[in-house]
Amino acid sequence: MSLSLAFKQHPIKAILFDLDGTLLDTASDLGAAVNVLLQRDNLPLLDKSTIHQTASQGANALIKAGYGPDLSTIELAKLRIEFLAYYENNLANHTKYLAGASLLLETLNQHRIPWGIITNKPYMYTKALLQQFPLLATSHVTLSGDSMAVRKPNPLPLIVAAKSLLINPTEIAYVGDALTDIQAANSAEMISVAANYGYIPDGDNVSHWHADMIIDHCNDILTVLSH
Repeated sequence: MSLSLAFKQHPIKAILFDLDGTLLDTASDLGAAVNVLLQRDNLPLLDKSTIHQTASQGANALIKAGYGPDLSTIELAKLRIEFLAYYENNLANHTKYLAGASLLLETLNQHRIPWGIITNKPYMYTKALLQQFPLLATSHVTLSGDSMAVRKPNPLPLIVAAKSLLINPTEIAYVGDALTDIQAANSAEMISVAANYGYIPDGDNVSHWHADMIIDHCNDILTVLSH
C-alpha cells in the first residue's frame, strides 16, 4: 500500500528536515566540545539542560553560554576555532537518531517519497555525520550552512532544494526545531512543521512561531500528513 501525504487536502510530495535536534540528537557532543574548553580554563561546565536549550543556536551560542555574553570578537573567534577542532574529531561519540527518526526516513524511502536535509551546520561536519549515519546519506538533497552565501532564516536554501527536487515549494513540508526554520519555511511558502521535541529554549513558546503544525515526536509527521 502506497503512502500518500497531504496538508489540508493539498498534496505533499516531499519533506525537508533540519538536522540537529530534528533528525539527530547531537547536543551531547556539541556540549562536550564547549565543556572541554571550560574545564581547561577552570570555569563551570554547562549542564545538560543548558546544552539542550542552546544546541540549535550553534557554536557561538554554546561558547557564550559558558564564557558569558561579553566576549570580544577576537576571544570568541579563538574559542570557536578550538571548539570546532575538538568537535570535528568527536562529533559522533554520543550522537544518535532522535526517537522515531530512522523509522520515519526508512518509511519515506520505502514509499519513494523524496526527502532532504537543510541545515545551518557547516558542510564538513554535516558530511562527517552523514558518513556516520548512512541512512542520512540517502537524502535526495542536502544543503549546509555554508553551501550558499545565505542560510536560514533566509528561504533561499529551501527554494534551491525544491528546484533540485523539481517540486513546487508549496508541495513540500519543512520540519525544524528552531524559529529560524519556521521563518525560512514560511517565506519559501512551504508547509512549516515545528519539531517541539527538539532543542527548544525555556520560555520559547513554539505556538508563537506561526508554524502550520506542531509535532511532539519525529514520526508524528506521518500521522498528521497521511490521508
